Amino acid sequence: MAYYCSFKPLLLFLFFLIATTQGIDSITTHLHFFLHENYNSPNATSITVINSTTSNPGDFGSIGIFDDEIREGSSVDSKLIGRAQGIAPGVSLRQTTWLVLLNFVFTEGEYNGSSLTVVGRATLEGTSERSIIGGTGKFRMARGYTINTFLIRGGPAVHLIAEYDAYIVH
Repeated sequence: MAYYCSFKPLLLFLFFLIATTQGIDSITTHLHFFLHENYNSPNATSITVINSTTSNPGDFGSIGIFDDEIREGSSVDSKLIGRAQGIAPGVSLRQTTWLVLLNFVFTEGEYNGSSLTVVGRATLEGTSERSIIGGTGKFRMARGYTINTFLIRGGPAVHLIAEYDAYIVH
């Protein structure tokens, strides 16, 4: 008489074991910081590299590049903790909206040498939520989201300040 052994129960058990042990060593971190963007030459941190050729409202078709400051506070004198580096093409025919791809590169403190990669939609009205899709250093394999609100935009100094909350699982 032949002995029959099914591997299905064993495979299901292994799958369950792997699925339930994922993320056991994960850490959740909340960061609060301020992005400072300056449009004034010669110290501009954001420039438009391609201007739109359309007459649509907003910046549809334009592409901006930025290397903004990340600071602990909203004051321009607060401690510099990193840079926000990325690209933002204008993507809406109806309002000023960008698809932002950026890296938060931390240069001070506990997360010095680490970075977060963030992607998502941004407008100047209300709050914007974007996805954290990766990271380096202490944020290796990061995922999560950011929420930001613009505090100051325009004015005589043409300076933009945005408050960020980042919720990171890594």
